[in-house]
Amino acid sequence: MQRHLILTNGRSGSNYLKSLLNQHPQVVNYGEVLGDWTIPYNLHKHFGLGCSSYEYYLDYIYSSKVFFYLAQVYSGYSKIIKKEKINFKNINQIATIGVKDFSINFVSRNIENYLREREDILVINLFRINSLKRLISLQSMKRSGVVMSRSNNEKVKSKLNLPTNNLLQKLEIFEKEKKQQFSLLSQIDQKMILNIAYEDYFSSAASQENYNHKIFEFLEVAEMNVKSNLTRILPDKISDKLENYEEVAQTLSGTEYETYLT
Repeated sequence: MQRHLILTNGRSGSNYLKSLLNQHPQVVNYGEVLGDWTIPYNLHKHFGLGCSSYEYYLDYIYSSKVFFYLAQVYSGYSKIIKKEKINFKNINQIATIGVKDFSINFVSRNIENYLREREDILVINLFRINSLKRLISLQSMKRSGVVMSRSNNEKVKSKLNLPTNNLLQKLEIFEKEKKQQFSLLSQIDQKMILNIAYEDYFSSAASQENYNHKIFEFLEVAEMNVKSNLTRILPDKISDKLENYEEVAQTLSGTEYETYLT
């Protein structure tokens, strides 16, 4: 069975892509498994799931039938709670199993060489070029009520006040994470990598359809017209999202991040 990884960092569209992949009958993607907040990682930390090392832990997740069916049961239970359609899969129908995780987790767990040592893993490298929009997305996620649904399902968008006192430092951190992400992939055969920029993928419906075709071809599964059950919720224009846009623009003026304002 083929193995795959969505390598990414926060607020770069990976939840959307994971949801899309899981709509395909031949694909299972477990999502994040290296973060402290995840159930699998806590099982590993407290009960030794998949042995003691992070490498063997990831190998276990990729290969274990027990883990596969436990994940299917948990997914089914979650969908019952949310009153969504259950999409239970049998392992015999699966062509590729994967996870999605942040490159910063590979670095913090000291497993930067994991992909180099496991040459069969296909990597979807999902990244966001515009670090400013990524930061805005993160701040919006943290703030309660930034985007909410009315009873008529219309989206209400409220503007965000983005602090500028440490804005440059935060953007530097995001740029460093982006470099780490590509550094991890520089160690492996480039034929095993499919690069997808968030901005390119979401540029249009036609672009999404084209990339979906590339993704399924890359994973060697049947091409299907599937859709993620998630949607993007933020406006594209930064000026439409920030109530202190002029202050942010002044802070970034003359810096390498000024181009992110467009």
